Amino acid sequence: MPHFILRWLTRLVFHLYLCADWAQSLRGVRLDVPEAVLTGDRVRLACDYDLEHAALYSIKWYRGEEEFYRFVPKESPPTRVFPLPGIHVDISLSDARNVTLLDVQKQLTGFYKCEVSADAPLFHTEIKSASMTVVDIPAEEPMLTVDKFRYATGEQIQANCTSKASYPAANLTWFVNGQQVPSPSPALIFPEPGGSLETSRSTLELEADSATFRDTKLRLRCEAWLFKLYRRSSEELELREDTPQLASVLGPSIADASVRLEVSTPVLFVILCILWMVACR
Repeated sequence: MPHFILRWLTRLVFHLYLCADWAQSLRGVRLDVPEAVLTGDRVRLACDYDLEHAALYSIKWYRGEEEFYRFVPKESPPTRVFPLPGIHVDISLSDARNVTLLDVQKQLTGFYKCEVSADAPLFHTEIKSASMTVVDIPAEEPMLTVDKFRYATGEQIQANCTSKASYPAANLTWFVNGQQVPSPSPALIFPEPGGSLETSRSTLELEADSATFRDTKLRLRCEAWLFKLYRRSSEELELREDTPQLASVLGPSIADASVRLEVSTPVLFVILCILWMVACR
């Protein structure tokens, strides 16, 4: 076999070996970023991976497209933090798989990426990303209001549910007689003064009828929630069906007659006394 063919085959086998070895060296990169966290909390972001027989070259963390943390085992020290507004890395709780952020604020809402790179000879890299929302929850439970508490058949019932001052605006869910019902329209969102917090408001409209009221009663409640961090319910309101009172067709009742008799008895006594005095003269 010619020498150049043998050399070419040797290189090909060596390349295939490297590719086969690489195929088993970096796999299963898994990113663990919380979906939502409270403002001011400490947050741990985790990036797990399986290098098998390969060595780690570097771990890099990004918010959006901006790098804020790097771990390179061959460097001394291996950790490096890049200044980024609002991001405070706790070096003592950060390593090749985790990075810990302190006192997170709303401006840190966004996408986070973990970039894993294996060492020589190929320096192959894999990137995973996930979003995180920094949440401000409402200070109070949602408020439920209605125009009135008694409704006649055919009248339109309108109720409003408001959840104030949160970020993002709270989701609102309605309950009628204990059963969840879909909102008729998306909640309206209003910015609070200053623009950093939001208020959400939902309106529910029902027609008063026998199907709406149960034993002449209707119970309304709304619930506000944000991810798994906040869930509060409004005070439950009880509305009444306004049924008209039918007049009696049998005339005055005995009780009414007795009342009239009691009222006229003193007058009759005076008349009898006057007649007796006249007869005695």
